Amino acid sequence: MGMKHSRVLKIAFGILLLTMFINPAAKVEQNPIDQSVMSRTADAEVVKSAFAGDGVNSLSYVGLVPGDIILLGTDDTIFDYLIPGEFSHTEIFCGFVKSGEYIWDRDNHEWMAPGTPYVIHSTKSDEAGNGLGYSTWAKGVNDHAENAVAVRVSGLTDTQRQQAVDWMKSRLSGGLDGYPVGPAYDWGWTSKQITGTNGLSGIDGYYCSEIAWAAYKYLFNIDLDPDGDSWSWTTAYGVSPSDLYHDSNTYEVQTSDWDPADCYYVKINIVGIYYENDYDPWPKGSGEEYLKWFVGDGWGGAGYITNNYYGTVSRKGSGYIYWMKNVADVVIPKIHPLKIRVEAWEDDSWPDSDDQYPVFNWWESNMLNYVDEGWWYWNYWDAGDCRYKIEFCVSTTPIGTSPNGI
Repeated sequence: MGMKHSRVLKIAFGILLLTMFINPAAKVEQNPIDQSVMSRTADAEVVKSAFAGDGVNSLSYVGLVPGDIILLGTDDTIFDYLIPGEFSHTEIFCGFVKSGEYIWDRDNHEWMAPGTPYVIHSTKSDEAGNGLGYSTWAKGVNDHAENAVAVRVSGLTDTQRQQAVDWMKSRLSGGLDGYPVGPAYDWGWTSKQITGTNGLSGIDGYYCSEIAWAAYKYLFNIDLDPDGDSWSWTTAYGVSPSDLYHDSNTYEVQTSDWDPADCYYVKINIVGIYYENDYDPWPKGSGEEYLKWFVGDGWGGAGYITNNYYGTVSRKGSGYIYWMKNVADVVIPKIHPLKIRVEAWEDDSWPDSDDQYPVFNWWESNMLNYVDEGWWYWNYWDAGDCRYKIEFCVSTTPIGTSPNGI
């Protein structure tokens, strides 16, 4: 079964189970698919405890900043079937409890001590309450799931990320303190809204990934739902935890331990670009080029080539620039896809805006097709106004330099 179709079935299963959860009297047609779902959820206690978490992980808060998004999941659990993608829950790191703050521990039903690392998240649990609230890092993150990863929204300052946390706190029923828990958990997963009542659920609240999406969309107009790709649906539908992970506006900053046997080594290099056009030629100046890159499915990094090393390179008319830049030297879980996106830009002085050349954009859902087969090339692939030479290698062992010496 294809990945996209399996996610559609997961959504259908989720709607079915949520209907049963909210209306236990609901009946199910007798067919093999429904019966397989029923067999996993026959005991109501399984549904209730699923919101609390399954398994443990070693994800550390060291190096994180308030506003970083924590994504959690455990394979073959009930929520692994309900939620599309490899993650099933979203939490947001808030930092550490400050002296004088009153941060309510939803799990242990007490005020957190100053210095406690904590998260904000929306969940539904008999023990932790129904809706948006705070958990300690230890309980909310490490004791919640087997797999955990922290991603950061790019292009923002730490001050702006803190503003996102403050906005999420302001949505709590009790304001920034949020005692005890609320607003209510929104089970309408197939839609999303920043504020207001969900037309499907009738609840003026949030599900876990919706609150993270809403904060960055409302404050900075950054849409963390990658609509139109294979991880999501159209804008009429909801935002899943895995949508937040795979969006091009986020990149990974921390992960729980991966077994090396479950990963591939990946190296990606930009060898050079042949520019066929100078968008703003003399007398405005020669072509002054720079790059942006987004590679490795959020693991490799993204951004400009730094001015103090590669700088902005000038050229006159058409011709080559040999960038010779390693843009990713990473370890990626085998179950993840490989993405390579390279953007060539011409740096223009004010009041002109920078000109973007046609983009190189490649997605491979199965890295196994390229494992231990040496280096693969696009030998000046023609994008129209420029040609890209990009190379990559996928291996079960660490990778040395490429034939080009990068």
